[in-house]
Amino acid sequence: MNFCNKKVIPWLSISSLIFMIGCAPLQIKKGIFSPPNKNYTIALPGIGKGWEPIRVDKEDIALWHKQHKAMIAVISSDIENKKLSLEMLNRHLFLGMTNKKIVSKDTVLVDKRSALHAILEGEMNTCPLKINSYVIKMGDKVYDLICWAPRDSFDYIQGDFENLVRSFQYTKD
Repeated sequence: MNFCNKKVIPWLSISSLIFMIGCAPLQIKKGIFSPPNKNYTIALPGIGKGWEPIRVDKEDIALWHKQHKAMIAVISSDIENKKLSLEMLNRHLFLGMTNKKIVSKDTVLVDKRSALHAILEGEMNTCPLKINSYVIKMGDKVYDLICWAPRDSFDYIQGDFENLVRSFQYTKD
């Protein structure tokens, strides 16, 4: 991980990288991640494709791609104010970024539920990044699926991230 990426990781309230050796294991069976008490499953990109599951802080799971210096994070959380719009929840993801430029933003369906999809370019601590995010709100929960990489590696990892998003399945209504 280069200096630039170390500065980017705290942006998502992630304080330090801890690999899973010796920690509580993530629940991954046959490439499917199903966190306890979170009511969803996702298919993870293949480890052979360069993605390594890591545990960092508040996310349900994070995946790091060393070659492309990219990260995927899936974060689920409770929201107290159910009136918060997808737009407001999405904006919260990008606090602290500078020189933000929205590449695209639209409402899409993820597992037959409305989600806000945004692609942005910006900087975090002078590191240029490109970010792809999906924000899904269901009742008093919000699910953030987010991926970021240096601008020059972004296109290499997007297929893996989009496959992860397509695999998202909410398991409880």
